[in-house]
Amino acid sequence: MHFLTYITPLLSLLPLINALPSPTSCTTVTPDIARVSQADPVASYLPGFRISQQAGGTNKEDMFVEFNVTSGSWGCSLSYFFPAGTPVTTSGAAAPVEIFAVNGPLSRSPHGIDVSWAYCPAPGALVGSTTFESDPNEARTRFVNSFSCTDKMTYRLSIAGWYKQATSVEFAQGPGVGLRMSHNC
Repeated sequence: MHFLTYITPLLSLLPLINALPSPTSCTTVTPDIARVSQADPVASYLPGFRISQQAGGTNKEDMFVEFNVTSGSWGCSLSYFFPAGTPVTTSGAAAPVEIFAVNGPLSRSPHGIDVSWAYCPAPGALVGSTTFESDPNEARTRFVNSFSCTDKMTYRLSIAGWYKQATSVEFAQGPGVGLRMSHNC
């Protein structure tokens, strides 16, 4: 009899427990990329992921990254991920890379993103900075920033404006390696 006195209120909570949302897994997307070169200002479709500059902050190479995010998504977070042992090549000191929002999507052609140093959108607000680093023994993840999601999320990456030494960083951006946008977590 006493057992029913205690168990009945607990059983009445069962529908509430079942109504709790189940944990969701994040959706993660990798970007389309385009490199631009100050030394070759009208060149488009430059290969590879490389951010660099010469001494004095000249002859910069910047990267544009553009993420296609499903309409209606929420909680977008920009980060990078390198599995253990991923090669990240640097020259000079590891300088901070500044990340700027870019308004609107990038121009496209059948060959891909069609931008050059002379013909590209101006950087907007500074939204984060990072130093790209990997580790030979363990995976490395670095969070950059969180944003409200839009269908196209575009950023320009450049060596920090205050940094004047010659430096570069490059790696093979691709599925499971490099920059990524996670949402709906």
